Amino acid sequence: MILVWLESIKLLVNPISAFFVENMIAVFFFYGLAFFVMGLALAFASRQTSQLHFVKAIRPLAAFGILHGCHEWIDMFQLIAAQTNGYTPTVWEATARLGVLVLSFIMLLSFGVLLPDREPEGRGRRLGLLVALVALWGASVALVALWQQPDGRDLVAMADVLARYFLGIPGTLLGAIALLRLQRSFREHDMSQFGRDLVWCAAALFFYGIVGQLFVAKTALLLSQWLNSDLFLAWFGIPIQLFRATMAVML
Repeated sequence: MILVWLESIKLLVNPISAFFVENMIAVFFFYGLAFFVMGLALAFASRQTSQLHFVKAIRPLAAFGILHGCHEWIDMFQLIAAQTNGYTPTVWEATARLGVLVLSFIMLLSFGVLLPDREPEGRGRRLGLLVALVALWGASVALVALWQQPDGRDLVAMADVLARYFLGIPGTLLGAIALLRLQRSFREHDMSQFGRDLVWCAAALFFYGIVGQLFVAKTALLLSQWLNSDLFLAWFGIPIQLFRATMAVML
């Protein structure tokens, strides 16, 4: 599927864009590396002793970075296999890749839910929101399967897009809002300079979600017919994966 997408857009792009398209293996590698390194850095930081609740709350964000990096490397290896011997992943392999993506977004949602947890009594309500969003994604996939009755590959592709809509975008919004609210805690600990850094982190997370997860692979879903990765490449001249990787570097 990735190889077909690459071949179909080569006719639509300028030489600079074509360079990135022809080197998508490298794009996927650095995309995955950016998130994986971010995840490792946060994982090591979360082991430090600190009075800030922020340190514990970034553990799911670390898990998100590691899982999301692995997801992009799965895409990279699938593209290598497709280009070298024409191998097409099975439905089960595509489903396993989808599972890694969904789990990474659940970790991102957990970060947004846990970060503002200075009032334990509100934890149940926020966890309920997490469960509701995951259930909404599952229900949307089931509805698409019953309504359109796609084959296995198309269903996985649409479930991928729906995961970005119902899990990825809300997760980034919750995380960005929580980071902005966290500035008060940093000021209370006389760490206002780090509070300013949080603004940049929140901005990177916001654009990663609103832009990075809104331009998805083109599927039978109506919104993805209009806003998709092909359109992003045509508008900005770079693959959406490179934009997402840039936001990870900022984080």
